[in-house]
Amino acid sequence: MTTTAGKLWYAVAALAFVASFVYGFAAGGEWFGSFVLGSLAVTAGLFGFLASAIRDGDVAAGTSPDVQHRAALPAGWPALAAVGAGVSVIGLAGGNALLYVGLGILGAVFLEWMVQGWAERATGDPQYNSELRSRIMSPIEIPLIAVIIVGVFLASLSRVLLALPVNGARVVAIAIASVILLVAFLIAYRPRIGSSVLAGLLAVSAVALIAAGIAGGIAGEHEIEHEGGESAEEHGSSGKPEEGHNP
Repeated sequence: MTTTAGKLWYAVAALAFVASFVYGFAAGGEWFGSFVLGSLAVTAGLFGFLASAIRDGDVAAGTSPDVQHRAALPAGWPALAAVGAGVSVIGLAGGNALLYVGLGILGAVFLEWMVQGWAERATGDPQYNSELRSRIMSPIEIPLIAVIIVGVFLASLSRVLLALPVNGARVVAIAIASVILLVAFLIAYRPRIGSSVLAGLLAVSAVALIAAGIAGGIAGEHEIEHEGGESAEEHGSSGKPEEGHNP
């Protein structure tokens, strides 16, 4: 049975689907705008299907009327949705990969928001509602967060190493590996360390590494010098001796 929210999303999907063809015809076969509208149609259709499946988060029938339901907890989904929309607009204006990053953020935010809204009103037991949400989203959230953390770490570290001279990059790589090994040893040796202290140290380290990665990206890659102190530009892009000179 189609619900109110489902009808809304299905209407958005239909309009976006028709608009993708109209735009492609009016723009003379330009595919980028049609692709964006087609993606919107698919996403809206998915949201409509989810809204119909969970029946707009209606409380299950048979719940005792005297149960005191917990109000929805404050969440940062609206702010994250605004961030995703801003990134999408920047990517669309610049014609770069930020468009897909923004669309991914919006999709994740809407999915999390809908599941949280449904789980908080599923029953009258707040603890059971929290466990219900965890059972649904934890298998998706944990691997995704792990991939994002590893990707950001590797990207930031690579920018730092590429911006440094060869010997400096070796020293930094050895130092970071040593720090990681030391932190892992301390956690294993003293398992009673406070979670807040550990989270604070990891947050500070992450911010420092990301800032260093941004600085390294702005500085660019370090120019590699060949034997004799000549840079790549002075030595020639092909690395071959110039004509008229003996090898």
